Amino acid sequence: WFWEPFHSFAFTVLALFIIPAIFAYIIGVAMFKRRVGGVYFAIITQAVAAILTILIIGQQGYTGGVNGITDLRTLNGWDIRTDEAKYVLYFINGLLFGAIFASRYVVKSKLGRLLVAMREREDRVRFSGYDVSNFKIFIFCLAAAISAVGGAMFTLQVGFMSPSFVGIVPSIEMVIFCAVGGRLSILGAIYGTLIVNFAKTTFSESFPELWLFAMGALFIGVVMAFPNGIAGVYQSHI
Repeated sequence: WFWEPFHSFAFTVLALFIIPAIFAYIIGVAMFKRRVGGVYFAIITQAVAAILTILIIGQQGYTGGVNGITDLRTLNGWDIRTDEAKYVLYFINGLLFGAIFASRYVVKSKLGRLLVAMREREDRVRFSGYDVSNFKIFIFCLAAAISAVGGAMFTLQVGFMSPSFVGIVPSIEMVIFCAVGGRLSILGAIYGTLIVNFAKTTFSESFPELWLFAMGALFIGVVMAFPNGIAGVYQSHI
């Protein structure tokens, strides 16, 4: 019954933004209002990811279990399996640029300056009279909505969604993307994603038994040599 509303394309698009934001709001209020941060924030978010994975696998009748939701063929009556559809979806993924521009707008705004100040000296922002928790909740919800768009487009591209894409390992991979690309740069996350995934493909094909060690060495090497990631090297020269 809960899949029925998603037969409406308009409802699906709205739910794509609203449902993840609601879950992020609930989690954000539970943590940020109690000033949970740092390593404890990471532990709780990873625990939530693990719970979702177990829930998805356990509810096989509704979610497909370990196999996930497979054999996705159409979008609002449009066959997404054709070559033409793949090309169209590829260029629709220009939504990435929309996410970049929106993120840059936030960073350059007064809200963005407050977020940077919170990152550097959270107590000073709090003592200045700002409710730090509300800003954290907002940006957490915005990040959830942007991530949901990425997940939806990924599902349309590959034609299925597996619980292996939800959990601790994918979350750690995304942290590595930011660390390699540069955690202080929006574009750095994109650089990191492209570099790490290219390295993963190359290493897994050339060294199938050692590629995980190679990935670990790449991560450690970049972090030690470039503390601010690849983007930090570029920014230091401009």
